[in-house]
Amino acid sequence: MRKILYVIWLAAAAALPYFLFGLPAGVWVDRLPRRSVIIAGDLLRAVVLLAVPLAAVLDLLSFPLLVTVAVLAGTGAVFVDVASQSSIPSLAARDRLIQANSRFELGRAAATTGGPGLAGAVAGFAGPALAVLASALSAFAAAAFAWRIGYREVAVSAAARRDFVSEIREGLGFLLGEPRLRALALCALTWNVSWFAMGAVLVLHAARSLGLSAAEIGLVFAVDGIGMVLGAIAAPAIERRIGLGRAIVLGPTLCALGVPLILLGTPATAIPLLAAGRFLFGFGPMVFGVTQTSLRQSVTPIQLLGRVNASLRWLTWGFRPLGALLGGLAAETWGLYSGVALAGLGLALCLVPLVVSPVPGLRRLEA
Repeated sequence: MRKILYVIWLAAAAALPYFLFGLPAGVWVDRLPRRSVIIAGDLLRAVVLLAVPLAAVLDLLSFPLLVTVAVLAGTGAVFVDVASQSSIPSLAARDRLIQANSRFELGRAAATTGGPGLAGAVAGFAGPALAVLASALSAFAAAAFAWRIGYREVAVSAAARRDFVSEIREGLGFLLGEPRLRALALCALTWNVSWFAMGAVLVLHAARSLGLSAAEIGLVFAVDGIGMVLGAIAAPAIERRIGLGRAIVLGPTLCALGVPLILLGTPATAIPLLAAGRFLFGFGPMVFGVTQTSLRQSVTPIQLLGRVNASLRWLTWGFRPLGALLGGLAAETWGLYSGVALAGLGLALCLVPLVVSPVPGLRRLEA
């Protein structure tokens, strides 16, 4: 039980920076050259991660040190995440944004799919401390690749800067004031809360209600990584085929359709139905991610893009723990099956802000 609590605390520590520093990060990303922010964030992650293997060698490894490393590394990740998305319009022409975001998300999907397995292999072969060392070295490599990117940016002049609160309010106000972006934000917020509610109960549902073993659950849950990779690859073709707005709506629709497959599962049919549902859980959100990010980048002024991206991250990622809490409470009160069903209802409800907005009528990115 103590080990489980340690894992929960570490996960909370890694997520905390998105809530605390998400909005200020957007101000700094808009004030400073974004490539410099990416490099600094990756270097921060690399340096603090190195503390884990060093402490292990010196026999100084402790839980408070791990929590500190998680918070600092998470802070670096916040800045890298916001600055990376805000840099893409400076690297790609407007008519190439969807292809650029597709490649960006493909890299993240591949890392999400293969990273945990590789980290587990390294940890099993050489120990957890050396697995963290590998993560630190990858962060150093990411900083080096960012340094080699060949584009220039000009920082906002000091005369154009205002106080932090006013600049944060400007970014958040633009996100919630623009009808299309407001619909995207409300959809993403509802989806993230519901997704983490699903995550809090689905593993227990698979194990206790459907009788799957740990190995079977791991195999089935890995299928969403395949869906993410294929979704990132397919997103540009889907957008060309059915239009931008419909592609944005299609993403969460496919995700919501995965829920009935899971609810129909029995001990005899659990593996194929869960795998199909998990595939849609990966494919749909990736199509949504590529297309909605491209729309957000195309309608947001470049000088506001960091704050708008940070505001969306704060609204969605910062409130993910609330979803896990609600999912746990629903399962505790009404049972695991009902917990999955209610989380699935939330995944379906995220479509409402989209379908009542101007988004479905969009054909292509604005010039």
